[in-house]
Amino acid sequence: MNLSIAKLEHAVARRITHAPAVEIGFTAVSIILTILVAFAAFAAHLNLASAASILLLLTVIASIHGGVVQGTAVSVIAAGCLDFLFTTPLFKFSVHSRENWVALSTFEVTALLVSRLSWKERLHVQEEEYQRKAIGKLYQLSNAILLVDERSSDMEQLGALVREFFAVRRVDLWVVRDVGQGSNVAVSNVAEGNQGSGSAFEVFAGGLDADSVEEGWSKRVLRMGTSPLGGMVLQGWEVDPALADAAASLIAVAIERTRSAQKKNRAEAARNTEQLRTAVLDALAHSFKTPLTAIQTASSGLLAIGKLGESQNELVEIIDEEVGRLANLTTRLLQTAALDAREIRVRFSKIHLLPLVESVVGDQPDDNKQRIRIVRPESLEGIQGDAQLLRLALEQLIDNALKYSTVGTEIELRVDQDEAHTSITISNDGEPIRAEELGRIFERYYRGAQAGKGPTGTGLGLSIVRKIAEAHGGDTTASCQTNRISMSISLPQGKKSIHG
Repeated sequence: MNLSIAKLEHAVARRITHAPAVEIGFTAVSIILTILVAFAAFAAHLNLASAASILLLLTVIASIHGGVVQGTAVSVIAAGCLDFLFTTPLFKFSVHSRENWVALSTFEVTALLVSRLSWKERLHVQEEEYQRKAIGKLYQLSNAILLVDERSSDMEQLGALVREFFAVRRVDLWVVRDVGQGSNVAVSNVAEGNQGSGSAFEVFAGGLDADSVEEGWSKRVLRMGTSPLGGMVLQGWEVDPALADAAASLIAVAIERTRSAQKKNRAEAARNTEQLRTAVLDALAHSFKTPLTAIQTASSGLLAIGKLGESQNELVEIIDEEVGRLANLTTRLLQTAALDAREIRVRFSKIHLLPLVESVVGDQPDDNKQRIRIVRPESLEGIQGDAQLLRLALEQLIDNALKYSTVGTEIELRVDQDEAHTSITISNDGEPIRAEELGRIFERYYRGAQAGKGPTGTGLGLSIVRKIAEAHGGDTTASCQTNRISMSISLPQGKKSIHG
């Protein structure tokens, strides 16, 4: 916030340019007063030393109240008066005595030096006063920024605050939004065509700060640390580069603060939405369990009685089988909703993956079981993991492959193990998945662009698979080659890590 002496001198020079009549009038009055005082001293028969002291005092007063130009003018006139009235020959501008030459020279040098020192002191006082006012403006601006209403246009409010506190005629702001879009907001009370300093977007694109004292504008790139956020142009103000820097920093902080608040609100809204969805799924699943249990009990009872005809018995068996399948799906839905609502806790124990894989495949209906081919490695070491969670992840992957594969095509389930990792990959033929969707396939509730045309689902299954993998220290991947889709769970345990 330092204001250099040179800048203050320039400001005073501008003031002189804008009010020449006042400054010229003050100089003329000072010169006339100096001449009158000199003649009064001559009339009072004062000697050269006394007259010089009085005129030196007038020079200091002129410097303090007028400036170095006025002080210099008065000192030159005073030296001339001393030569004309107090050195021989009198009433002539000539000096014959060496002593008088020394006296007049000493007076002029002293007067000029005192004038310059007085001017410097005045500049110093002005500098302190300017700093005090500037700091006060920045303090008020920072307090006002804290009160910016995040629900309305923060850009409009920030522009209005800068215009108010810094007496800026026009403020032009442009900020890059989180989604990659920009917002160009101008707060002005002048014609829109008066934008000779360039737009805020051009400042952001150029990446350079600049000032023009003569034209009264400042350009600043809004930065948070080293990252550019946008651009700012101030037009029609008393340019102060340091003040422009501070304003740009405050605006950048305010924008980042607003962004953080908006992100927090969005995250809170998303969390509440997810909790609501999970609660609905949980409630629906529990509601299904009761009638399913009753239907399964009734069908099992009819089969146990054994007095049904052959066709009737076959129908009841179908009912019993399908109700059991629906009950298992409901149980999985309950497990999925429960896992989605809380952090997964892994209960590690030694697991042999092949028996687990074969058990999950064996629990599938006969039609689905016949489509799944297990590719076994030559050797497979046991791993540490949670068997129940891994079973759920496998069931979700198999269910996803069955839903979205081409009817009647084979589904391959491959288990691989190298020195560092153990992976389970399920591949199937189906509708190709676009590259931009592969990265989101394991996101919660994401079902892809073709979801409305395919089987129904909650969008939770694959996100739970990823949560289970991450809880084991692993990850999930998805790939698509033409119409061959593969999804994998990779666990960070291989032959080398298992044997230690």
